[in-house]
Amino acid sequence: MSFEHDPASVPQARHVVRRVLDGVGLDEMATAEIEIVVSEIVGNAIRHARPLRDGAIHVQCHVRVEAGVGAGTHVEIAVTDGGAPGRTVRQRTVDEGATGGRGLAIVDGLADRWGVVENLDDLSRTVWASFVEPPTRDRPL
Repeated sequence: MSFEHDPASVPQARHVVRRVLDGVGLDEMATAEIEIVVSEIVGNAIRHARPLRDGAIHVQCHVRVEAGVGAGTHVEIAVTDGGAPGRTVRQRTVDEGATGGRGLAIVDGLADRWGVVENLDDLSRTVWASFVEPPTRDRPL
């Protein structure tokens, strides 16, 4: 899915991902956590990176439902932008009173795994997060 490199795309991307997840049967808490992560990653792409060559950012949502041993619903979110030369994607340590800078800490706390893929061919960057329901770790309350 392509979205404009604009803050208005954050709720649009969240809404589209919600519609995809509504048909999968995840519980409401898992869906809400994935929506939060989408908001953080898309917001970061818009605030800190350039758009792709087509002027947009791309959001992918892959869902896989498995039965048997290790059964569960696996969701992977990937947001691709035009990168930000000289900047790396990393969690920051912020002061308690700071009003920003916690986005990747939120992603780290809600996703089962997340990471960054730098594509040097087209200078794009993809930040991805994956989730397994039922969760493979304890979720904070």
